[in-house]
Amino acid sequence: MTAQKTFLYDDHIKLGGKMVEFAGWELPVMYSSIIDEHMAVRQAAGLFDVSHMGEVVVKGRGARAALQKLIPSDMGRLEKGKSMYTCFLNEQGGIIDDLFMFMLSDNEYYLVVNAATTEKDVEWLTLNCRTNVSIQDVSAATAKIDLQGPQSYNILKKIIKDDRLEGLKRFHFFTGAYKGQPVLISQTGYTGEFGYELFCINNVASRLWNDLLEAGKEYGIKPVGLGARDTLRLEACYSLYGHELSDTITPIEGGIGFVVSAQSEYIAKDIVENQKTHGAGRQIICLEMLDKAIPRSEYRVLHKGEDIG
Repeated sequence: MTAQKTFLYDDHIKLGGKMVEFAGWELPVMYSSIIDEHMAVRQAAGLFDVSHMGEVVVKGRGARAALQKLIPSDMGRLEKGKSMYTCFLNEQGGIIDDLFMFMLSDNEYYLVVNAATTEKDVEWLTLNCRTNVSIQDVSAATAKIDLQGPQSYNILKKIIKDDRLEGLKRFHFFTGAYKGQPVLISQTGYTGEFGYELFCINNVASRLWNDLLEAGKEYGIKPVGLGARDTLRLEACYSLYGHELSDTITPIEGGIGFVVSAQSEYIAKDIVENQKTHGAGRQIICLEMLDKAIPRSEYRVLHKGEDIG
């Protein structure tokens, strides 16, 4: 099957992006070097094309109640203009997918899910949200651009002229405008740095991408590929579905137990609450390297010569 291309593919080629296949998409692994791009995000700003991610709109009078049964988080924490990180669970407590949930209104929610699991997520939602709920996969019409790093605000305010941008709190969002088209602007990210996630329609994605790069020149912005995206999230101890998270790993085992609320009623609550109370037989931990070696996927971990994971 031929890999899909985002609407920014030609822009990546012009910038010298080294393209690889990831989750069925052709995306840049890097432009200059992973280290340079990593440090740009930590010290200035980086721009990411994350348009391969899935976006699903769930709405209707029954949307809130239906979604609450599928996630271990308390939806009472949400209000219009606020988002939260959570996950879908199967009957064994395994993670079907981790996701961000944005509350657009009392009866409408915008879900951002992983590219490789979008189809599975839509099927799970369709199976479990049957009464007074509509589900729309808007992934194909949506571009996602992430602006991350300490200079992100200074760059974005040159492009988005909206008073709501100043003081926008973490996990909060609003729908602004760019070139006369709506753009959802969220103060969230996957790097451990201050920054924004921007959602727009495909036909303005290239202009927005290039305007942000131009606006960020004086601040040292760099386009960033998948390689640095991975090192940044690892450094911040953020999990990646398919690596630290899977449908055989529970939130407690996967290190995201913070999403679990005892107030909620959801699928596999008895299993998850038991692990939260009594502990799990396995659990992910973060390691700090003492030298310049890079810990790569599938490396074994030894403790006093014993293989422990």
